[in-house]
Amino acid sequence: MSSFDATNKRLKNIHARMPAFPEETMRLMRLTYHVQKRMKDLSNAALRKYDLVDASYMVLAVLYGSDDETSTASTLGEACMEKPANLTRVCNDLETQGLISRGNRPGDRRCVMISLTDSGRALIEQVMPEVWARTTRAYDGYSAEDRKLLEQLFKRQLENLENIS
Repeated sequence: MSSFDATNKRLKNIHARMPAFPEETMRLMRLTYHVQKRMKDLSNAALRKYDLVDASYMVLAVLYGSDDETSTASTLGEACMEKPANLTRVCNDLETQGLISRGNRPGDRRCVMISLTDSGRALIEQVMPEVWARTTRAYDGYSAEDRKLLEQLFKRQLENLENIS
C-alpha cells in the first residue's frame, strides 16, 4: 500500500461528484506535493544532528554555490524560495551560530549582503554529502535518460508556472 492511495481515492471521489474535475492533472500535482514533502523529510532527518532544518541548509548551500560565497538578501530569498520574514529568522539563527555574517554593500547601506563564514563553509561541506546520500536515493532505478527526461519535464512545468500571471 502506498502513502498516496488515500489521496488517489479522494481524487477519484471528487471526479465522481464533479465530472469536469481534471483528475489526472490533479493527481500529478498532488504527487508533486507528496514527493516534495518526502524529500524534505529525508533532508531534515540528515540535518537534525547538525541543528539545521531544510531552510537553513538551503541558505548555507546557496551561499556555498554563490560567487564569493556571498549574496544579497533578496537574491538569497529567491534562490531559497523563502519569504523575507522567514529568511530573516533563518539568517538570525545562522548568524547566532556563527555560520553566516551580514553586512551592507559598500556604497549602499540599504542592501544587505550575507556571507558564509569559515564555520559555515566547514559545516556545509560536512553536511551536504549526507543530505545527497539520502535524497538522491529517490532516483534509484532511473537511467540517465530517465533523469534527463524528468529534468526536461520539470523545466517545462516550471516555465508554465512562471508564465501564469
